Amino acid sequence: MFKPKIGEIIPDLKINWIPAPYPVVDDNAVRAWAGLMFVLWMIALVFSLTTHTPLIANIIVPIITLDLFIKVFIWPKYSPFLIIWTHLVKNKKPEWVWAKQKQFAWIIWLALAFMVFWIISIFGKCWPGMLLCIICLIFMWAEAVLWNCIWCNVYVSLRNKWYIKEEEYAPVCSWWACDIGKE
Repeated sequence: MFKPKIGEIIPDLKINWIPAPYPVVDDNAVRAWAGLMFVLWMIALVFSLTTHTPLIANIIVPIITLDLFIKVFIWPKYSPFLIIWTHLVKNKKPEWVWAKQKQFAWIIWLALAFMVFWIISIFGKCWPGMLLCIICLIFMWAEAVLWNCIWCNVYVSLRNKWYIKEEEYAPVCSWWACDIGKE
């Protein structure tokens, strides 16, 4: 059975001085990606609200949905937007983070993007789609600007409350975000 890759395992990698023998992604590229997604969602929202037509949203939302689909079901390394941003932040030292919680966040983003696509493009309803778009904007802004991946924190919270099975290794994230909720 096909199982998507969710990150790279880097031999002898340590995050916050703790061994990290699990899949990781570069948080700098992911946050830059979130910034780009914020800009694209904002363009779709503003254009749709000012012209009362989902024309630009009908172009941007499928592109975002496809990018997220690739990220979740194939491999983040092949995501077109993540490739661009990985290249743009290549001179910055990588900040490796646990890939599993990022995949959880991307699955939620994919579901939201698909719902926006379905509401706007298929049903032709601009306002409900734009309300979802505003929710996406808030979460993208939090990740890109505040460096706070809310969906990653939700994942960690669910894991700490035993709703999600514990991993073999306790993951370590940038800014110790994975430690949220641990006693």
